[in-house]
Amino acid sequence: MDSRGQLHRLAGDTLVYGVTTAVVRALNFFLTPLYTNVLSPAELGEVSYLYALLAFVNVVLNLGWESAYMRFAVERQREEQGEVFALAWVGMAVNAGILGAVLWVLAPVLGRMLRLELLGTPGIRLAAAIAVCDALAVVPLAHLRLQRRLGLFSALRLGNAAVTVAATLFFLLVLRWGALGVLWAGLIASAVTAGATAPILQRNFRWRWDGELWREMLRYGLPLVPTALSNIVLQVADRPILMALTDAHSVGIYQANYRLALPMLMFVVVFEYAWRPFFLEQLQRADAPRLFARVFALWNAVAACVFAALALWMPVLAQARLGGVYVLHPAYWEGLGVVPIVAAGYGAYGIYVLAAAAAHIRKRTERLPIAMGAAAGVNVVLTLLLVPQLGYIGAAWATAGAYLVAAALIVVMSRRLYPVPYPWGTVAGFWGVVLLAAVLGGQGETLVARLLASLGAGLGVGLWWGVRRQSV
Repeated sequence: MDSRGQLHRLAGDTLVYGVTTAVVRALNFFLTPLYTNVLSPAELGEVSYLYALLAFVNVVLNLGWESAYMRFAVERQREEQGEVFALAWVGMAVNAGILGAVLWVLAPVLGRMLRLELLGTPGIRLAAAIAVCDALAVVPLAHLRLQRRLGLFSALRLGNAAVTVAATLFFLLVLRWGALGVLWAGLIASAVTAGATAPILQRNFRWRWDGELWREMLRYGLPLVPTALSNIVLQVADRPILMALTDAHSVGIYQANYRLALPMLMFVVVFEYAWRPFFLEQLQRADAPRLFARVFALWNAVAACVFAALALWMPVLAQARLGGVYVLHPAYWEGLGVVPIVAAGYGAYGIYVLAAAAAHIRKRTERLPIAMGAAAGVNVVLTLLLVPQLGYIGAAWATAGAYLVAAALIVVMSRRLYPVPYPWGTVAGFWGVVLLAAVLGGQGETLVARLLASLGAGLGVGLWWGVRRQSV
């Protein structure tokens, strides 16, 4: 398949992952009014807190086995990939079993330490069981991504969301189990998904112990743990600092508007679903660096347009009324300036995701925690420095600056690992056009001004690509 065909395929895969993610998000959003009407604020707070902690637990449970499987499987013939699959799945299962058992035994102590007065020991044990079930499905789902079986992958994700909704309705409305019912619903959904991946496991599991391969996969995967943990810290560290330096009112406004920039993050996430198997499959091509450079340019063109849409139209959407209710309550409108800043930060994160391919291709993943760890540190320092001067807007700038640092560091590192002729002039033109349009359209403060700015951004990006495409 030629480069154009490969680009079309990557775009199609990204679209499929994007639609699936949007539907899953919509199903989960359906639960929000149920939670707020059935659970007390204290119950909902403990459930949210426990699920936030699960994000850290899942990273430790993974140990990088998912990425290690995808990287090492592409080097082998189809009949040999089952051995890599088996090593990765067993590594994940053993690690999940050990950590899950530890959490189960220490649940009474952890419940007191975490001050889970309502969920307590049962809540910790249910959360541990959810994490273990999720871990058992990780490698089979990675296999589906690697083999581009998008239909089955999407069906499993949608099925998980549907079971979660149905089980939550049953436990909260029929059995009235409260906060524990939410966790039971999550466990059932995770167990069903793990069970549904059993046929994939059966077809692809080919056990043969290979100590050298096991060690290579661990060396590749382990650095991804501090990388992921640093990314989580980068995403959440600003809230407690903001709370310490300002007040709950500022944190609430910041959090509400921060979430309005999530469409840009979702764009990065769904692209990464398609990007990882794509570059691993293409790395043997003689023209792979040029192909990756073209992907880089096109991704930035689309990302710049997404940024322009958020910067110009999210304030309009947030202040709109649906059924007599504001999308965003007027009390939060003062923080709408957070949206374009955080969205720009997520754009830089997308550049990090693209450039990080070099570390995966060369199996030098130890470079990744350096970049993301430095970014997390920069986020903390900038938040401490900027919040006293700018308030919650300073926290937004700290987030954007941190992601920019991560992108800059990984780009510099990638040049030595796997040089790609990134078209920086073309990319700078895309972002320059949309930033100018966002500033001019925002100053106009009328729908006509925003519409003209949007058209200008789209035409500018399109014309600039027409001028530069032959050089990419």
